[in-house]
Amino acid sequence: MSPEERERKRRWMMEYNRRRKADLEKDRENPDKAGLDALNAIYGTRFRYGQQVTVTGRRYTIIGAKWGAWLRVKNKDGKKFVCRPYDAYPVINLSGTVTFDGWTMGPSGKLKIKKG
Repeated sequence: MSPEERERKRRWMMEYNRRRKADLEKDRENPDKAGLDALNAIYGTRFRYGQQVTVTGRRYTIIGAKWGAWLRVKNKDGKKFVCRPYDAYPVINLSGTVTFDGWTMGPSGKLKIKKG
């Protein structure tokens, strides 16, 4: 290995170690985000901090993850709890009226079911 290659490798390793240390510091500052990244890697999901989700028919905001297996959420009143990631569904905001077989849903989220 020539001296130029050694110097290039040394600089590359210094930059790599600096970035790795910065990532570790960032994870220490916000452990909930680090847990959320781990949860996404384990379950193959794409949850984000502050994302709106529906759990058991109610709207919640994601505030992090616990042990890489539980999703931490809170409602608008501030009540916090954990749920499985497969029980949380991203909120979809409709721009217009959507009609399916026997029902219609408007942008407000009101469901209208046809009778008969």
